[in-house]
Amino acid sequence: MSHTLHRFGPEETFQHDFPFISRPAMKINHVGAAPKMRRVMEIALDHEPVNWGSLTTKQNLTMGFDREELLSKTEDNSPAMGCFDDREKVIEVLKQLKEEDLGMSVVVTGLLDTVVEICKEAGVTPHSADLAVGIFGATELLPEEETLCYTTMCGHAMLSAGLVRQIRKSVVEGRLTPEEGAKLLAKPCYCGVFNQTRAMELFKREIEGKAVESE
Repeated sequence: MSHTLHRFGPEETFQHDFPFISRPAMKINHVGAAPKMRRVMEIALDHEPVNWGSLTTKQNLTMGFDREELLSKTEDNSPAMGCFDDREKVIEVLKQLKEEDLGMSVVVTGLLDTVVEICKEAGVTPHSADLAVGIFGATELLPEEETLCYTTMCGHAMLSAGLVRQIRKSVVEGRLTPEEGAKLLAKPCYCGVFNQTRAMELFKREIEGKAVESE
């Protein structure tokens, strides 16, 4: 199971949303993996992800991210985590990882058909696929769907529904730009898998929807 699996929202908003995770397998190949994980991070960061994070430094790209600090503190069990908003960048990262054959596990999240196409173009064969099959249980306790679109971009639930509602209201009312709102929402997600590009698109859809309602 991946904590990037359960993103929620209209299908068309996932066209520029590709969370990326790479890590060694604990008790299998994690001993001595630090140099390999540093190289994975270098390759990914060279291709300009929209966001990137670190559980070690508690930073992501929206918080004055320090690339050299991240690389220097990489340990055997350090995961590489971030998000891309361009499928071509994901393809190039996968191509380079395949070429260098570092032996680390890689997970790319997105619409299944799109991810399969990305793997095909990169020349890699997916080992397996995890699918989100919906939400079960006391769904009446969940936030409204418009808020879930944002909160589910942080798979560890570091992004509260209350904050999302406050920022959404500020953006729709014009007190924050979509870019400013997206950056504020990205900050609590240390993993760096929150996608500011998708958040801005969602904000713009809400603004357009409000404008139509007022006509």
